[in-house]
Formats: sequence, C-alpha cells, structure tokens
Amino acid sequence: MERSPHLLLVGDGPVVEALEALCGPLGWTTTVSAQQVPVGPEHDAVVVTSHHDDVDGPVIRDALAAGAPYVGAMGSRATQARRREWLLDHGVSQEALAALHAPIGLDIGAQDPGEIAVAILAEVVAVRRGAATTVASVSDRGGAIHPDLAPGEAYCPGG
Repeated sequence: MERSPHLLLVGDGPVVEALEALCGPLGWTTTVSAQQVPVGPEHDAVVVTSHHDDVDGPVIRDALAAGAPYVGAMGSRATQARRREWLLDHGVSQEALAALHAPIGLDIGAQDPGEIAVAILAEVVAVRRGAATTVASVSDRGGAIHPDLAPGEAYCPGG
C-alpha cells in the first residue's frame, strides 16, 4: 500500500488553512509552519505561500536540494522574479530552478482561498502521478496572474 503523501506548508493565512482542510479528506498529512523549517525526505510536496524573503528562499532552496518531488511557491510574477534571483545568488542552478512550480497551481481561474487551494492540490496530484493535463500550470502562462485586475490590485490571501 502506498504511503500517504506528506505536504510541508510554509506560510499562514486562508490559503494554508484551505490547503490543510482539503488534505484531510485526501488522506494526506501536513506540517504547517510560518517560519523557515528543515526539508526532509518525508516531504512529498513543499508549498510556500509566504511572501517573506527570509523564509521563502531558504525553504525553496532546501526543498530543491533535497529533491522534494513537488516544490511550489505562491506569488506574483515580480515576487517570483525576486525569488529566482535570490535562489540563483544562493547556489541554486538554473536546472534545479526548472523543477520549481511558481506561480503555483493549475490555471483554473482560481480567485478565493479555497479555489486557490484546489488549484494547488490538483497540480501536486498531477505532478505526483505524472499526469498530462489539458489544463496548464499558472507558471506556464505569460502575463498577469489576475489579468482582469490592474497591477497591484490583486489581493493575495497568502501569509
């Protein structure tokens, strides 16, 4: 029998709360932290919703180095660019960065925390199962994450 997936959720706020709630019915276990935490082989997925440079970069770097099967991070294109710069400046290779799902989630037009959590978990499932999907990842789409809003108007329910 397959071991239940274990998700490390780094951040706080309504998206993390929704992720944690949805993992229960899936039979997945979670660890939630708003701070930098060690990433180990027990973590099948690392989901970063924090927007704090001193937390995000080190956790993502460590998750990529540990070979976590899924590593994803929430945030705008500007936030992603800043993180990628930090990661490259702190020893993460371009090749390793290719494994990072950022912005996180499948591109289903998610807006509220519950929908965002569903989009994230759907992407985690797709990656874990090696499933091809006709729904693309948000990170595969160019342009604004919320194209119907002016820059700076989107509310980010992450921590």
